Amino acid sequence: MVKVNVATLKAELSKYLDLAQNGEQVIVTSHGEEIAKIGPAQLVTASPINWKQFFTQHPPIRPKKKGLSAAQLIRQIRDDDY
Repeated sequence: MVKVNVATLKAELSKYLDLAQNGEQVIVTSHGEEIAKIGPAQLVTASPINWKQFFTQHPPIRPKKKGLSAAQLIRQIRDDDY
């Protein structure tokens, strides 16, 4: 783990990004307080999506047909204005 203040990080950003890329945790400080952490990206391997299972668990949301259609509403607004 490496601690660095904002000014130094700005001046030597490439150096600290290289450290993070190589697995080092970089703690960014401002006025002595930790404000951010920079570390290596954690990539996740994706597996194929089972769409049937997905839609069974998350059914599509369908709007309820209540009231006026969009065309009817626009017609009503136009009729009221003129």
